[in-house]
Amino acid sequence: MEEVPVMNKVELRDVEPENCFVVEGESKILESYTSYLTDESRVEYQPVSAIYFPENTAQVVDAVKKTRGRGERIVVSASRTGVAGGAAGVENASIISLEKMTAQLGDRRFQAGVRLEDIPSTQSEYYPVDPTEMTASLGGTVATDASGARAYHYGSTRDFIKALTIVLADGRVLKVRRGDTVCENGEFVLRHGDEEIVIPVSTVRMPPVKNTAGLYLREDMDFVDLFVGSEGTLGIVTEVETGAAKLPGDRLFLIVYAGTEDQALEFVETVKADARLECLAIEYFGPNAIALLRENETLPNLPRDVGCTVYFEILMENEDVEEAVDEDMVSCGLSLDGTWAGFDEKDLHEMKRFRHMVPETVNSIIGRRKKDISGLHKIGTDTAVPEGKLREFISIARSAVEKEGLEYVVFGHIGDNHLHINILPGSLDELEKAKGVCTGVAEESVKLGGTVSAEHGIGRLKKHLLNIQFSEDELNAMKAVKDALDPEGVLNPGVMF
Repeated sequence: MEEVPVMNKVELRDVEPENCFVVEGESKILESYTSYLTDESRVEYQPVSAIYFPENTAQVVDAVKKTRGRGERIVVSASRTGVAGGAAGVENASIISLEKMTAQLGDRRFQAGVRLEDIPSTQSEYYPVDPTEMTASLGGTVATDASGARAYHYGSTRDFIKALTIVLADGRVLKVRRGDTVCENGEFVLRHGDEEIVIPVSTVRMPPVKNTAGLYLREDMDFVDLFVGSEGTLGIVTEVETGAAKLPGDRLFLIVYAGTEDQALEFVETVKADARLECLAIEYFGPNAIALLRENETLPNLPRDVGCTVYFEILMENEDVEEAVDEDMVSCGLSLDGTWAGFDEKDLHEMKRFRHMVPETVNSIIGRRKKDISGLHKIGTDTAVPEGKLREFISIARSAVEKEGLEYVVFGHIGDNHLHINILPGSLDELEKAKGVCTGVAEESVKLGGTVSAEHGIGRLKKHLLNIQFSEDELNAMKAVKDALDPEGVLNPGVMF
């Protein structure tokens, strides 16, 4: 079979618009469709003039062209599980919601609105990307390059995207497949008849950690990667072809109870260095998180001397796993008697419930406080640091929060050195202090070689953090890509740019 030459040029396609269902009128939308105006960030939103509900790519084209015809901007939406404000309504805009685009189009080919929990597995393979919220849409996770607990083993969404269909800001369509189009001489070229659109690409420094801050730009990059993690600012992803991973075999699910944080961190470091153990996920819950659960009576019955916990999902692919775990625990002053262990899906389900208790309790507390204090919300970090820098980062971050006397919890994906610090302000004054602390924590992460955003993206809430991680030249390189594909700034205004 003759090989198809790889090049840096892609043909733009015209797709005949198909009439799309729409809800119009600000008053009607505010009365019956307010849930479509925001996302899990609960950021303040503006009313929009219309919400479109396309069911295929041709209807997305219709929605884009009609919105552009009115001189309005476009907010892209689907499951609205994002936490950075990317799906919130803005002035002079319409929303295009992809929630009805849930069809499977072929072998591992899906419309962008399908939920992760609805992507089928085969007897031997599955789609392994597992952000905490499995009701997230596939297209949304492509837009943010979502990851989650098992990213420690599998990587992020980017590693499993084979092909995309994308509607651009002018309503024209791109179909791109990994391996077909690679950057050449610092540019991609879109062609349509005699017209050519040049997309300039300059390499932007990327930290050696899980990272979703800004556009992914490398002078040797694949065209697919330009859109993964672009947060809907370059085009609307309407169809996705995914890769798959081998279904894991027998696994050991383990929640280790540690008396101190130092003991827990030592055990994590020991397990990660043990070649006998292959972990799919490692999750951490710090002392403040455990204390918060105890105070709110949402914690399962744990011994009183438990200060923090670590969750492990370990492949049982050799006979040495249990012996290795036991030896590692003893070396760290721990015991298998002080653990919660399981081997089946029921155990996994119960442990996942435990993992979700911390963010759920935080959200519940903030929800109660918001009833008395309008405008109050939690503040959270999304930083990750390189291997060997986590202890230093935790010490710096904890000191910064405690110096301001703020209530907080630490939890997250410790396998990737990616911990979330959630601050629970009790007043608007504390809210402002928390914002300053989180900016400072992001600065410290970058100083240690890390990122300001490891999985949630930048959205509308964290644009100020890009100036911490990137130089002016690097930000201008990203803006040049945006200007080439969306010169009028129509798509997701206020997100990232």
